[in-house]
Amino acid sequence: MGVSILEQLEREDLLALRFRGSDWPRGVFSQTLIPDKWMGLLTKADGRRRFAPAGGDPRPDADDTLMLVRNRPLTVPVVVESAPTSDAHEVHATIELLVRCPARDDELAAFQNTLLERSELTHDQLARAVNKQGVANVLRQYIREHAAEVLVQSDQRNAIIELLRTELKQFLFSAGLELEGLGRCAFESDSFARHAALERQTARRVQELEARNVVEAAAREATHRRLDDLNDILGKLKSAANADGSLQWHELLPSLTPGERNRILENLWRLTPNRTIAREIVVVAGRACAWFGVGAAGGSTRQIQLPDDLGGLRSIAYDQFGGTLLVGAALGVWRLTADGEVLAKYAVPDVELPRTGFNEVATSESRLFATHSQLGAWAWTLDDPTAAECLLTVSDGQPRTVRAVTLDEQGRVLIAVDDRVRAFGTDGELLWESPPADGTIHCISPLEQLLYVGTEGGALQRCALDLPQAWTHVHRAHAAIESIVARRWDDLVELVIPSGREGVLGVYGSEGSVSRLMQAPTSIRRVWASDDALVALAGGRDRLFVQRATQTEQEVREVPAARLLGRSVQDVCLVTSRDDENA
Repeated sequence: MGVSILEQLEREDLLALRFRGSDWPRGVFSQTLIPDKWMGLLTKADGRRRFAPAGGDPRPDADDTLMLVRNRPLTVPVVVESAPTSDAHEVHATIELLVRCPARDDELAAFQNTLLERSELTHDQLARAVNKQGVANVLRQYIREHAAEVLVQSDQRNAIIELLRTELKQFLFSAGLELEGLGRCAFESDSFARHAALERQTARRVQELEARNVVEAAAREATHRRLDDLNDILGKLKSAANADGSLQWHELLPSLTPGERNRILENLWRLTPNRTIAREIVVVAGRACAWFGVGAAGGSTRQIQLPDDLGGLRSIAYDQFGGTLLVGAALGVWRLTADGEVLAKYAVPDVELPRTGFNEVATSESRLFATHSQLGAWAWTLDDPTAAECLLTVSDGQPRTVRAVTLDEQGRVLIAVDDRVRAFGTDGELLWESPPADGTIHCISPLEQLLYVGTEGGALQRCALDLPQAWTHVHRAHAAIESIVARRWDDLVELVIPSGREGVLGVYGSEGSVSRLMQAPTSIRRVWASDDALVALAGGRDRLFVQRATQTEQEVREVPAARLLGRSVQDVCLVTSRDDENA
């Protein structure tokens, strides 16, 4: 029987327990003490009472009655549903009363006589006893006398506790209880929340309209000032140009002040003629490809889900000359039309599913090349996807990374392997290997007779494409350089790179100049560029930032791609067309 009493005291829902003294466990050579969480009242057969504290042995006689009560505050929940306020909102109230039975025999006796109708008292029984005193009605009247805003947005504890002490005074006295305070005291109103949200939204829209008018006026004024400034600078350049009118930036830029030179360089892509025009942005996220407009706001214009045949998607590139999209997956490459129709599937034969996917894809007139840090470098015949050839094998984790791949103007296939670049003929023959660069190479970009690379440590370097002997340092960024867009403006080479918190930079190595092309509110990880647009990927792979040549520096559009697609962005490409195609 003694074991049964001690087991009952372990129940979380039990607040009080009454039993005969003969049921209290006794040991021959040891005492049984009242547990720390309990206190007791011993009542003798003749009516005499004695308080039994925690940690003491009550030593009851067999015909005594022993009641044990929790010696901590007891929680009594009170819930009021859909009570109207003074301003006609409906409020849901949840209150927790904290009551305690004092450690005195008189109060314990009152507790036993009022609340302990049977041998035990549980949380639910105590809550019903308290709620019978009309607590819910008292709270309902309190709610009716107050506005929803006061109840929901300000602390009502002090007022509620004083009100309940008054209303429950007689019951608390007869039950031997003290009202110590409130646990939870919450008032919620869906109708008021909707009303407040509507008011905030209206106020915000008014502020946005006012702010937009101010910003647009300032942007127009800034644009006029910038154009006037650039016109003055261009006037200087025209006067300094050769008599035949040829534009040679190497000769013209020294005629400008450093400030004028920086303004010209950061706006060069806005001033020079467009050769490639951005038509759409295509994003890879999860197993989906999504198309976004370059100029329009809002979500994607369309999405497709690629089959599971080649595993998860890793990269995407646009082949402007073939007009196709190349999507790198875990086990191979998908080739799509610019609208997303599957043209072909190029799979690596007889391999298990790797952890990652193909990092980059490029094509020649007849072959497709792709790089994978686990599967190496592979080539397929465009017209025969089953004709696969391994150009570079990864064995025992070496090489560690096989990232970028592209073709130069001579048709050589350039592949980044750890900190070196290897050049292959389109037939797969190794032509040369570069010396080590300053760290693992993330990206490569050939332009005419030079090869530019970006490294894990933020180094931008170049070397000769024909039998390179050494690397030349061009620039050092504050973060890894994961993409390079090399483009030429007459005799001036511009290298567009991401630079972390600095945004998007234009690096002009021959002139020793660096200009900021785009500012963003967060760190930038990668960038893609046409002659009329810049698209940057945030460091968290969650957002894109889009800027067009016709926009001011403040008009960078943010595209929350990860939120719209439900997955982090793996890769991005620009679908472009040549300017003569748009004429």
